[in-house]
Amino acid sequence: MGVILVHVANADPSTWVDELKRQAPHLDARGLDGIDDPGSVEVAITWKLPHGLYRTYPNLALIQSVAAGVDHILADPQRPTQVPVARVVDPWMARSMVHQVTLAVLRWHRRMDWVESLRSDAAWPHDVIFDADAVRVGVLGLGNLGQAVARAMQGLGFEAAGWSRSPKAIEGLRCHHGPDGLRELAAWSSVLVCLLPLTTQTDGILNAGLFDRMPMGSLLVNVGRGGHLVEADLIAALDSGRLAAAALDVFRTEPLPAGHAFWSDRRIYVTPHIASEVNPVTATRVFVENIRRIRAGEPPVGLIDPSKGY
Repeated sequence: MGVILVHVANADPSTWVDELKRQAPHLDARGLDGIDDPGSVEVAITWKLPHGLYRTYPNLALIQSVAAGVDHILADPQRPTQVPVARVVDPWMARSMVHQVTLAVLRWHRRMDWVESLRSDAAWPHDVIFDADAVRVGVLGLGNLGQAVARAMQGLGFEAAGWSRSPKAIEGLRCHHGPDGLRELAAWSSVLVCLLPLTTQTDGILNAGLFDRMPMGSLLVNVGRGGHLVEADLIAALDSGRLAAAALDVFRTEPLPAGHAFWSDRRIYVTPHIASEVNPVTATRVFVENIRRIRAGEPPVGLIDPSKGY
């Protein structure tokens, strides 16, 4: 059997290599520096492998993303298009994403910025009411993560609905699709959560045209990709009061540059791309299963359609 290449940009791959060997001792897993024969590479488990390298592995049978996103793979113009690409489908990641979005929504709903600002004056306001019935969460993207977030919001007693590019039927969840459905969902949502894949169709989808349809004082949560957001439009929407706050975990440039305006804007909750943790133990279970599937001639879990970008 061939070699399993493991590459995680700007990180030591040893944790992943060691976990693969622990769970499947029969696998020959190596980091990029350990590949002495490109023809031996059977599966590439990667995050941001330098462009042009996939094509140098003539016997490559699977490209496996280390995370749920695959845009870093599809962006390689020399990627061998006949090789299947899979994303990670892992309940651990869904749970982590639910926690991140819940934190952002409750922080906005319970007005924690305002509450914390009262401490300096030892203020104790009376008759504070948090109207949970007014919290309507629209989720853009109804894949594994998006559905988990929508269900969690319903579990908190909030209304939730979702949007996807093509029609979906999900029991107990109102689903919108297409351009008209996107506009309808935006107008309904006091919270808009972006969990879309980044494609040519979704680049810049979080823009002034969308924000202007949302109720005054709404919350934007972007845990998809930084490319979804038109940053100047966000600032304008915050200044107008259309948006009261934004929780951003992803950015067009990462790490977010030290001098970027988002750092000092208290209306923007900044987190360093940590919303959906990738756990080496649970994710490796997916990798091992997909390697087995590829060797058995079966489709991998999380197989994506490159023509759609997800």
